[in-house]
Amino acid sequence: MTSSDEMRNLPLPQPRRPREREHTEGTAITRADLLLARIRELHYLSERVLDDHVVGPHGQNLTVAEAHARADLLDGLIELEQVRGSLRHRRVNRFTRVLTLLTVTVVDLPIMLWLASSVFNVDWTAPFGLPLLISVVISVLATVGAATALHHLGHNQRQHKNHRRQLEWGRLSTGAKLSLLTVGLLVGLMGVVMFVRVSTEGLLSGMNGLALLMAVLVALVMIVSATLVFWTAFRDGSLEQDDLRHYSECVRPRLAAKREYEDQAHELGCQYDLLRRRAEREDALGAPAE
Repeated sequence: MTSSDEMRNLPLPQPRRPREREHTEGTAITRADLLLARIRELHYLSERVLDDHVVGPHGQNLTVAEAHARADLLDGLIELEQVRGSLRHRRVNRFTRVLTLLTVTVVDLPIMLWLASSVFNVDWTAPFGLPLLISVVISVLATVGAATALHHLGHNQRQHKNHRRQLEWGRLSTGAKLSLLTVGLLVGLMGVVMFVRVSTEGLLSGMNGLALLMAVLVALVMIVSATLVFWTAFRDGSLEQDDLRHYSECVRPRLAAKREYEDQAHELGCQYDLLRRRAEREDALGAPAE
């Protein structure tokens, strides 16, 4: 048998079966349609995110788009005032807040505990009992209550703060002045109570001069501690910054969800393009020659 006979007996390449090609094309088209439907769904969800409703800082019912616009407006206003040299929106640093908390915990609470234990005659040779329990409860309630009241009053007076972070007495309303007088009365009362109690204990022990010095020192420590709590709250930010923080907390998770939808749509769009090009190449290879 010659080489021409061998070549003549080789099987000829057969075209792909039409049914097989139709099945492959149908599968590709089905996957592409599913991807396209999912992409459109993700785009729809992304657009609807801005139409969701959130609650504003003053109880308003706002859409995410409106809250985002108000956050941008407040951010621009705060930045403009800071560029002009205003210090009104500046936050208190973390060290000052920690120092205030440590002062209340390490200084005020032990002094209050000593005062309450001396009032209820706690026997420190055998301290455990009802008098000590009452002293601890009263000292904790007094310390936390005074610090909370001072912080609340200082926080509420921030609207009367000027651009130098100072309080302008002449521009205060009657209610604001009464609040500040309440703060002064509370701080002064704490100092007077400490002074009287320490001086009484010192006089009973026979150390008159030292007792007076210790009473003045303890009273000053209590006054400084209470003033620190008030002014830390007073100098910490502004009302506009509180609103901006609230809007940001409402908008941030919605914008993250919108970004997630967009990223998924982009990824599926790339897969859809690859699948469509593959189908086009298969159609070109499987088309009959003219």
